[in-house]
Amino acid sequence: MDTLKLNPAQIQAAVDQLTLEPEGFNKLMEIALNSLMKAEREVYLDSAAQGNKANGYRSINGFGIGDALSLQIPRDRLGHFKPTLLNVMRDQSDSLNELCFELYAKGLTTRDIESITSSIYGQHLSKSQISRITGSLSEAMLAFRERSLADYYPIIYLDATYIKTKRDRVSSEAYYVALAVLPDMTREVIGIYNAPTESACVWGEICEDLKQRGLKQSDLFVIDNLTGLDSTLERHFGASIQKCVLHLKRSILAKTKKSHRIEMANDLANIFQLDNTDDTQEALMKRAKQVYHRWSRHYSHLGIFNAPDSLQYYVTYLDYEFDIRNMIYTTNWIERLNKSFKRTIKIRNSMPSVESVLTLLSKVAIDLNSGTRFRKSHLFDK
Repeated sequence: MDTLKLNPAQIQAAVDQLTLEPEGFNKLMEIALNSLMKAEREVYLDSAAQGNKANGYRSINGFGIGDALSLQIPRDRLGHFKPTLLNVMRDQSDSLNELCFELYAKGLTTRDIESITSSIYGQHLSKSQISRITGSLSEAMLAFRERSLADYYPIIYLDATYIKTKRDRVSSEAYYVALAVLPDMTREVIGIYNAPTESACVWGEICEDLKQRGLKQSDLFVIDNLTGLDSTLERHFGASIQKCVLHLKRSILAKTKKSHRIEMANDLANIFQLDNTDDTQEALMKRAKQVYHRWSRHYSHLGIFNAPDSLQYYVTYLDYEFDIRNMIYTTNWIERLNKSFKRTIKIRNSMPSVESVLTLLSKVAIDLNSGTRFRKSHLFDK
Protein backbone atom coordinates (compact mmCIF):
# COMPACT_ATOMS: atom_id res chain seq x y z
CA MET A 1 0.00 0.00 0.00
CA ASP A 2 1.33 3.43 -0.93
CA THR A 3 2.15 5.76 1.95
CA LEU A 4 0.01 8.85 2.03
CA LYS A 5 2.16 11.92 1.53
CA LEU A 6 0.99 15.37 2.62
CA ASN A 7 2.73 18.68 2.20
CA PRO A 8 3.27 20.93 5.26
CA ALA A 9 0.18 23.01 4.51
CA GLN A 10 -2.03 19.93 4.36
CA ILE A 11 -0.55 18.58 7.59
CA GLN A 12 -1.14 21.94 9.29
CA ALA A 13 -4.75 21.99 8.08
CA ALA A 14 -5.36 18.50 9.43
CA VAL A 15 -3.83 19.44 12.79
CA ASP A 16 -5.92 22.62 12.97
CA GLN A 17 -9.12 20.73 12.22
CA LEU A 18 -8.35 18.05 14.80
CA THR A 19 -7.47 20.45 17.61
CA LEU A 20 -10.75 22.34 17.11
CA GLU A 21 -12.73 19.22 17.96
CA PRO A 22 -13.72 18.42 21.58
CA GLU A 23 -10.76 16.70 23.22
CA GLY A 24 -8.95 17.25 19.93
CA PHE A 25 -5.70 18.33 21.55
CA ASN A 26 -5.57 15.16 23.63
CA LYS A 27 -6.23 13.07 20.51
CA LEU A 28 -3.40 14.84 18.71
CA MET A 29 -1.09 14.19 21.66
CA GLU A 30 -2.02 10.50 21.67
CA ILE A 31 -1.30 10.19 17.93
CA ALA A 32 2.00 12.03 18.20
CA LEU A 33 3.30 10.20 21.27
CA ASN A 34 2.25 6.78 20.02
CA SER A 35 3.87 7.46 16.66
CA LEU A 36 7.11 8.63 18.29
CA MET A 37 7.35 5.52 20.44
CA LYS A 38 6.60 3.24 17.50
CA ALA A 39 9.28 4.97 15.43
CA GLU A 40 11.75 4.71 18.32
CA ARG A 41 11.15 0.94 18.46
CA GLU A 42 11.83 0.60 14.75
CA VAL A 43 15.15 2.39 15.13
CA TYR A 44 16.00 0.25 18.15
CA LEU A 45 15.21 -3.03 16.35
CA ASP A 46 17.30 -2.04 13.33
CA SER A 47 20.38 -1.98 15.55
CA ALA A 48 19.31 -4.66 18.06
CA ALA A 49 20.55 -8.24 18.37
CA GLN A 50 19.51 -10.61 15.61
CA GLY A 51 16.31 -12.45 16.40
CA ASN A 52 14.67 -9.62 18.33
CA LYS A 53 11.50 -8.24 16.82
CA ALA A 54 8.34 -6.24 17.62
CA ASN A 55 5.97 -7.88 20.07
CA GLY A 56 2.78 -5.80 20.22
CA TYR A 57 1.85 -3.09 22.67
CA ARG A 58 0.73 -2.53 26.24
CA SER A 59 -1.65 0.23 27.31
CA ILE A 60 -1.03 2.90 29.94
CA ASN A 61 -2.66 6.23 30.78
CA GLY A 62 -0.76 9.49 30.56
CA PHE A 63 -1.53 13.05 31.62
CA GLY A 64 -3.62 15.08 29.24
CA ILE A 65 -5.58 18.31 29.64
CA GLY A 66 -8.74 17.54 31.56
CA ASP A 67 -8.61 13.89 30.51
CA ALA A 68 -6.19 10.98 30.46
CA LEU A 69 -4.22 10.05 27.35
CA SER A 70 -4.49 6.46 26.11
CA LEU A 71 -0.94 5.48 25.17
CA GLN A 72 0.31 2.29 23.49
CA ILE A 73 3.78 1.33 24.67
CA PRO A 74 5.61 -0.74 22.01
CA ARG A 75 7.20 -4.00 23.19
CA ASP A 76 9.96 -6.19 21.80
CA ARG A 77 10.25 -9.97 22.03
CA LEU A 78 13.28 -9.91 24.36
CA GLY A 79 11.78 -7.27 26.65
CA HIS A 80 14.77 -4.93 26.39
CA PHE A 81 13.18 -1.95 24.66
CA LYS A 82 12.15 0.96 26.90
CA PRO A 83 10.85 4.08 25.11
CA THR A 84 12.42 7.35 26.20
CA LEU A 85 8.93 8.70 26.82
CA LEU A 86 8.53 6.24 29.71
CA ASN A 87 10.98 8.35 31.71
CA VAL A 88 8.85 11.39 30.99
CA MET A 89 5.76 9.51 32.17
CA ARG A 90 7.58 8.45 35.32
CA ASP A 91 8.58 12.06 35.99
CA GLN A 92 4.96 13.09 35.51
CA SER A 93 3.86 10.49 38.03
CA ASP A 94 6.44 11.68 40.56
CA SER A 95 5.33 15.26 40.02
CA LEU A 96 1.71 14.29 40.56
CA ASN A 97 2.65 12.52 43.80
CA GLU A 98 4.50 15.63 45.00
CA LEU A 99 1.56 17.84 44.02
CA CYS A 100 -0.86 15.64 45.97
CA PHE A 101 1.27 15.89 49.07
CA GLU A 102 1.75 19.65 48.71
CA LEU A 103 -2.00 20.16 48.37
CA TYR A 104 -2.65 17.91 51.35
CA ALA A 105 -0.06 19.79 53.42
CA LYS A 106 -1.71 23.10 52.52
CA GLY A 107 -4.96 21.93 54.05
CA LEU A 108 -6.91 20.35 51.17
CA THR A 109 -8.81 17.17 51.88
CA THR A 110 -8.32 13.97 49.89
CA ARG A 111 -11.67 14.64 48.19
CA ASP A 112 -10.48 18.12 47.10
CA ILE A 113 -7.26 16.65 45.71
CA GLU A 114 -9.16 13.94 43.86
CA SER A 115 -11.28 16.60 42.15
CA ILE A 116 -8.29 18.78 41.22
CA THR A 117 -6.18 16.00 39.72
CA SER A 118 -9.16 14.70 37.76
CA SER A 119 -10.12 18.08 36.28
CA ILE A 120 -6.59 19.27 35.47
CA TYR A 121 -4.71 16.09 34.57
CA GLY A 122 -7.51 13.72 33.66
CA GLN A 123 -6.16 11.31 36.23
CA HIS A 124 -8.80 10.00 38.60
CA LEU A 125 -7.03 9.23 41.85
CA SER A 126 -9.19 7.63 44.49
CA LYS A 127 -9.17 8.63 48.13
CA SER A 128 -7.21 5.49 48.97
CA GLN A 129 -4.63 6.22 46.25
CA ILE A 130 -4.13 9.76 47.51
CA SER A 131 -3.83 8.48 51.06
CA ARG A 132 -1.11 6.08 49.91
CA ILE A 133 0.68 8.91 48.10
CA THR A 134 0.66 11.19 51.15
CA GLY A 135 1.56 8.26 53.38
CA SER A 136 4.53 7.35 51.19
CA LEU A 137 6.23 10.59 52.19
CA SER A 138 5.84 10.00 55.92
CA GLU A 139 9.22 8.24 55.97
CA ALA A 140 10.92 11.39 54.69
CA MET A 141 9.12 13.42 57.33
CA LEU A 142 10.21 10.93 60.01
CA ALA A 143 13.81 11.26 58.82
CA PHE A 144 13.47 15.03 59.17
CA ARG A 145 12.29 14.69 62.76
CA GLU A 146 15.06 12.25 63.64
CA ARG A 147 17.93 14.00 61.84
CA SER A 148 21.19 14.86 63.60
CA LEU A 149 21.42 18.33 65.14
CA ALA A 150 24.20 20.86 65.57
CA ASP A 151 25.81 20.81 69.00
CA TYR A 152 25.07 24.52 69.59
CA TYR A 153 22.11 26.84 69.01
CA PRO A 154 22.14 30.33 70.54
CA ILE A 155 18.38 30.42 71.23
CA ILE A 156 15.78 27.66 71.41
CA TYR A 157 12.03 28.31 71.70
CA LEU A 158 9.86 25.57 73.18
CA ASP A 159 6.08 25.39 73.14
CA ALA A 160 3.15 22.98 72.93
CA THR A 161 0.01 23.23 70.82
CA TYR A 162 -3.13 21.10 70.92
CA ILE A 163 -4.66 19.36 67.89
CA LYS A 164 -7.72 17.11 67.72
CA THR A 165 -6.43 13.63 66.98
CA LYS A 166 -8.06 10.22 66.81
CA ARG A 167 -6.76 7.33 68.87
CA ASP A 168 -9.56 5.22 70.31
CA ARG A 169 -11.64 8.39 70.08
CA VAL A 170 -11.06 12.00 69.02
CA SER A 171 -9.49 14.28 71.64
CA SER A 172 -7.10 17.22 71.80
CA GLU A 173 -3.52 16.01 72.11
CA ALA A 174 -0.34 17.94 72.83
CA TYR A 175 2.24 18.43 70.07
CA TYR A 176 5.55 19.80 71.27
CA VAL A 177 7.76 21.97 69.09
CA ALA A 178 11.37 23.12 69.39
CA LEU A 179 12.35 26.09 67.20
CA ALA A 180 16.03 27.08 67.17
CA VAL A 181 17.86 30.22 66.11
CA LEU A 182 21.17 29.36 64.46
CA PRO A 183 24.41 31.34 64.87
CA ASP A 184 23.77 33.02 61.49
CA MET A 185 20.36 34.12 62.88
CA THR A 186 18.27 31.87 60.64
CA ARG A 187 15.49 29.74 62.15
CA GLU A 188 15.13 25.98 62.11
CA VAL A 189 12.59 23.60 63.61
CA ILE A 190 14.68 21.00 65.44
CA GLY A 191 11.97 18.95 67.11
CA ILE A 192 8.31 17.91 66.77
CA TYR A 193 6.83 15.48 69.28
CA ASN A 194 3.49 14.15 70.47
CA ALA A 195 2.03 13.12 73.80
CA PRO A 196 -1.63 12.88 74.82
CA THR A 197 -1.12 15.52 77.51
CA GLU A 198 1.50 18.05 78.53
CA SER A 199 3.75 17.13 81.46
CA ALA A 200 7.21 17.64 82.92
CA CYS A 201 7.97 13.98 82.18
CA VAL A 202 7.42 14.53 78.46
CA TRP A 203 9.65 17.60 78.46
CA GLY A 204 12.36 15.48 80.04
CA GLU A 205 12.04 12.91 77.25
CA ILE A 206 12.25 15.71 74.66
CA CYS A 207 15.44 17.07 76.23
CA GLU A 208 16.93 13.57 76.15
CA ASP A 209 16.04 13.20 72.46
CA LEU A 210 17.59 16.57 71.56
CA LYS A 211 20.80 15.57 73.34
CA GLN A 212 20.91 12.14 71.70
CA ARG A 213 20.58 13.81 68.31
CA GLY A 214 23.59 16.03 69.02
CA LEU A 215 22.52 19.13 70.97
CA LYS A 216 25.00 20.02 73.71
CA GLN A 217 24.54 23.71 74.41
CA SER A 218 22.16 26.65 74.06
CA ASP A 219 22.60 30.12 75.52
CA LEU A 220 18.91 30.77 76.07
CA PHE A 221 15.61 28.88 76.14
CA VAL A 222 12.48 30.98 75.53
CA ILE A 223 9.35 29.34 76.94
CA ASP A 224 5.86 29.93 78.24
CA ASN A 225 5.08 29.10 81.85
CA LEU A 226 4.84 25.40 81.00
CA THR A 227 4.57 22.90 83.83
CA GLY A 228 7.98 21.70 85.03
CA LEU A 229 9.83 22.93 81.95
CA ASP A 230 12.12 25.43 83.69
CA SER A 231 13.55 22.89 86.16
CA THR A 232 13.82 20.28 83.39
CA LEU A 233 15.87 22.61 81.18
CA GLU A 234 18.12 23.60 84.05
CA ARG A 235 18.77 19.95 84.85
CA HIS A 236 19.56 18.96 81.26
CA PHE A 237 21.32 22.02 79.84
CA GLY A 238 21.99 24.56 82.60
CA ALA A 239 21.10 27.38 80.17
CA SER A 240 19.41 30.70 80.87
CA ILE A 241 15.61 30.75 80.65
CA GLN A 242 13.28 33.53 79.52
CA LYS A 243 9.57 33.05 80.15
CA CYS A 244 7.10 34.92 77.97
CA VAL A 245 6.35 38.37 79.37
CA LEU A 246 3.25 38.79 77.21
CA HIS A 247 1.70 35.58 78.52
CA LEU A 248 2.35 36.70 82.09
CA LYS A 249 0.64 40.04 81.47
CA ARG A 250 -2.34 38.40 79.76
CA SER A 251 -2.70 35.92 82.60
CA ILE A 252 -2.69 38.67 85.21
CA LEU A 253 -5.19 40.82 83.33
CA ALA A 254 -7.50 37.84 82.78
CA LYS A 255 -7.76 37.46 86.55
CA THR A 256 -8.20 41.17 87.20
CA LYS A 257 -11.54 42.85 87.84
CA LYS A 258 -12.79 44.68 84.75
CA SER A 259 -12.87 48.08 86.51
CA HIS A 260 -9.19 47.67 87.46
CA ARG A 261 -7.83 46.45 84.14
CA ILE A 262 -6.77 49.78 82.67
CA GLU A 263 -4.83 50.70 85.79
CA MET A 264 -3.37 47.21 86.03
CA ALA A 265 -2.31 47.27 82.37
CA ASN A 266 -0.55 50.60 82.93
CA ASP A 267 1.25 49.21 85.97
CA LEU A 268 2.34 46.12 84.05
CA ALA A 269 3.65 48.32 81.25
CA ASN A 270 5.58 50.29 83.86
CA ILE A 271 7.13 47.13 85.28
CA PHE A 272 8.19 45.78 81.89
CA GLN A 273 9.51 48.90 80.17
CA LEU A 274 10.28 47.10 76.94
CA ASP A 275 11.32 50.28 75.10
CA ASN A 276 13.68 51.44 77.86
CA THR A 277 17.20 50.88 76.60
CA ASP A 278 18.69 51.62 80.03
CA ASP A 279 16.45 49.36 82.10
CA THR A 280 18.02 46.89 84.51
CA GLN A 281 16.82 43.82 86.36
CA GLU A 282 17.31 45.57 89.71
CA ALA A 283 15.14 48.53 88.66
CA LEU A 284 12.45 46.20 87.24
CA MET A 285 12.32 44.13 90.43
CA LYS A 286 11.87 47.32 92.46
CA ARG A 287 8.96 48.49 90.28
CA ALA A 288 7.39 45.03 90.47
CA LYS A 289 7.45 45.06 94.27
CA GLN A 290 5.75 48.48 94.32
CA VAL A 291 2.95 47.13 92.12
CA TYR A 292 2.64 44.11 94.38
CA HIS A 293 2.17 46.26 97.47
CA ARG A 294 -0.39 48.39 95.66
CA TRP A 295 -2.59 45.50 94.52
CA SER A 296 -1.80 42.52 96.77
CA ARG A 297 -4.82 43.01 99.04
CA HIS A 298 -7.05 42.67 95.94
CA TYR A 299 -5.17 40.04 93.94
CA SER A 300 -3.20 37.19 95.42
CA HIS A 301 -1.99 36.09 91.98
CA LEU A 302 0.41 39.05 91.93
CA GLY A 303 2.63 37.25 94.43
CA ILE A 304 5.17 36.63 91.66
CA PHE A 305 6.09 40.33 91.82
CA ASN A 306 7.24 39.82 95.41
CA ALA A 307 9.13 36.60 94.63
CA PRO A 308 12.47 37.39 92.95
CA ASP A 309 13.32 33.74 92.33
CA SER A 310 10.16 33.26 90.26
CA LEU A 311 10.20 36.67 88.59
CA GLN A 312 13.82 36.13 87.58
CA TYR A 313 12.68 33.87 84.74
CA TYR A 314 10.78 36.82 83.20
CA VAL A 315 13.61 39.37 83.24
CA THR A 316 16.44 37.41 81.60
CA TYR A 317 15.98 39.48 78.43
CA LEU A 318 17.59 42.43 80.21
CA ASP A 319 20.91 40.54 80.16
CA TYR A 320 20.95 40.96 76.38
CA GLU A 321 21.54 43.96 74.21
CA PHE A 322 18.50 46.06 73.41
CA ASP A 323 18.46 45.22 69.69
CA ILE A 324 17.41 41.59 70.24
CA ARG A 325 15.23 41.93 73.36
CA ASN A 326 12.05 42.18 71.30
CA MET A 327 12.63 38.67 69.92
CA ILE A 328 13.35 36.97 73.26
CA TYR A 329 10.99 38.46 75.85
CA THR A 330 8.08 36.65 74.17
CA THR A 331 7.37 33.31 72.49
CA ASN A 332 5.85 35.07 69.46
CA TRP A 333 8.20 33.40 66.99
CA ILE A 334 7.14 29.89 67.87
CA GLU A 335 3.50 30.95 68.26
CA ARG A 336 3.56 32.13 64.63
CA LEU A 337 4.81 28.69 63.66
CA ASN A 338 1.98 27.13 65.66
CA LYS A 339 -0.50 29.31 63.76
CA SER A 340 0.92 27.94 60.51
CA PHE A 341 0.37 24.46 61.89
CA LYS A 342 -3.23 25.30 62.79
CA ARG A 343 -3.95 26.78 59.34
CA THR A 344 -2.89 23.50 57.77
CA ILE A 345 -4.94 21.42 60.20
CA LYS A 346 -8.07 23.56 60.67
CA ILE A 347 -9.86 22.53 57.46
CA ARG A 348 -10.08 19.03 58.93
CA ASN A 349 -12.35 18.43 61.91
CA SER A 350 -9.85 15.99 63.32
CA MET A 351 -6.80 14.04 62.19
CA PRO A 352 -7.06 10.28 61.67
CA SER A 353 -3.85 9.43 63.53
CA VAL A 354 -0.88 10.86 65.41
CA GLU A 355 1.41 9.98 62.51
CA SER A 356 -0.73 11.97 60.06
CA VAL A 357 -0.43 15.05 62.28
CA LEU A 358 3.32 14.64 62.72
CA THR A 359 3.73 14.26 58.95
CA LEU A 360 1.82 17.46 58.19
CA LEU A 361 3.58 19.44 60.91
CA SER A 362 6.93 18.22 59.61
CA LYS A 363 6.07 19.41 56.09
CA VAL A 364 5.12 22.86 57.40
CA ALA A 365 8.38 22.94 59.36
CA ILE A 366 10.44 22.02 56.30
CA ASP A 367 8.75 24.85 54.38
CA LEU A 368 9.57 27.33 57.14
CA ASN A 369 11.22 30.42 55.70
CA SER A 370 14.73 29.86 56.98
CA GLY A 371 15.89 32.96 55.13
CA THR A 372 14.33 35.24 57.76
CA ARG A 373 17.15 36.81 59.71
CA PHE A 374 17.36 38.66 62.98
CA ARG A 375 19.78 41.40 63.78
CA LYS A 376 23.20 39.98 64.56
CA SER A 377 24.23 40.00 68.22
CA HIS A 378 27.81 39.70 69.39
CA LEU A 379 26.46 37.91 72.47
CA PHE A 380 25.98 34.83 70.32
CA ASP A 381 29.51 34.74 68.95
CA LYS A 382 31.37 31.62 70.01
